[in-house]
Amino acid sequence: MDIYLTPSGGSSIRFPMLPESVSLSGEAKFMTYSTISLGDVKIPRGQGVEEIAWSGMFPGAARKNASYVRAYTKADDLINLLRNIRNNGTRCTLLVTGTCINIEVYVAKFSGKYVGNMDYNYDLTFSAARDIKTYTTSELKISKPSEPRVERPTTATQTKTYTVKTGDCLWRIAQNLLGSGSRYMEIYNLNRDKISDPSLIYTGQVLRIPG
Repeated sequence: MDIYLTPSGGSSIRFPMLPESVSLSGEAKFMTYSTISLGDVKIPRGQGVEEIAWSGMFPGAARKNASYVRAYTKADDLINLLRNIRNNGTRCTLLVTGTCINIEVYVAKFSGKYVGNMDYNYDLTFSAARDIKTYTTSELKISKPSEPRVERPTTATQTKTYTVKTGDCLWRIAQNLLGSGSRYMEIYNLNRDKISDPSLIYTGQVLRIPG
């Protein structure tokens, strides 16, 4: 079993030592599997992994030829690579050979400290990368709500006509048709194209009357 982290557009990082355990957390449950006692890590089907975390060690130069070191890389180089990936929000592929772990992740947390022989003990947490797709209403086959129809009054419903008779004046017409003689100016304003003076109207004129 080996652990590889491959940044998008970059070269793979091979972890020099396997951690004692890997923690996988999902929405509904938390699972821990020992990579030493079991020899592999298994993820239950049906539940997407939200986070993967472990604590491990980057060996110092004194351990570079030890049998348990998978592929030696200077601790400083690994630290700088992981810090850059974390700080830049670089999307990566996490692969654990011999298991079903092969997912897109981001480095959520990375911290540690140097101990004896210049070994570096670290804590590392990955967050599963999720693609968010937006859909249009046509793709979801959702009809666009129609706008409510607004009935707009027409000129025909707002006005009516009246033919001037002998003895009529705008005041009398307003009194008879609008209920108040004081509204005669409404008739005048509506018929300015026919009436030049509100005191002068003629028999036979067809006037528009406000509704």
